[in-house]
Amino acid sequence: MEIQIHNRNFDLTDPFKEYLKEKFKDAKKYQNTISNFKIHLSRDQKHNKGDIFIIKVEVSVPNKNIVIEERHSDARAAVDILQDKLARRLLKFKEKNTSKEKKSWKRRFRLWKKED
Repeated sequence: MEIQIHNRNFDLTDPFKEYLKEKFKDAKKYQNTISNFKIHLSRDQKHNKGDIFIIKVEVSVPNKNIVIEERHSDARAAVDILQDKLARRLLKFKEKNTSKEKKSWKRRFRLWKKED
């Protein structure tokens, strides 16, 4: 899985880039059919309280695009919160799909059993 990182008004340093890759490399264990993984980083400087960091993650899985966004005054804190949200969303999607697969197999088995 390749992680694409896009930034706007954000000074992306090598340590922060490694931090992002380290945090999101485990997304594959929640959902192994990820086809596209993008991280958008931006900084909103027009707030009265200082800089607000906006981190948005776009994940493409079969038949669905998952988009999650987090705003925080600390970029690393926003990444941590976003990682938890993404893990929950991917697990929910995975459980929903396995449940549908099990139902279809049960339906096929019932039909096959009735033919005998």
